[in-house]
Amino acid sequence: MTESSENNAELLMGVLINKMEIMDSNLNIIKAENAALKKLINNPQALLRKMGLVTVSTPLTDDLQIDPFRADLEMGGTELLKGKTGNITSFSNEDVHKMSWDEIHDMASSAKEIVQ
Repeated sequence: MTESSENNAELLMGVLINKMEIMDSNLNIIKAENAALKKLINNPQALLRKMGLVTVSTPLTDDLQIDPFRADLEMGGTELLKGKTGNITSFSNEDVHKMSWDEIHDMASSAKEIVQ
């Protein structure tokens, strides 16, 4: 090999090593950012705070009427879910989606009669 080609080989090796060091540094930066993002995702409240959102709970009003369709409330108001036998009829989402509009209107009108 000539002296010129040896210098070119050394120069090329230096450039490649420098490039690998830069890539390694960039990879370490990405790893640190990834760890920070994982930490943020594991704590949704911190993520929401960074977005500027705050948690708020609003008290119920004094004149709130009980929703008769909510069977899970223990405050009464399940009259609309009771059939003629007095048993509470429960519907799954799938059952309600299978109902026709006529059945839904019939259920609403019977509920209206019970409330009045």
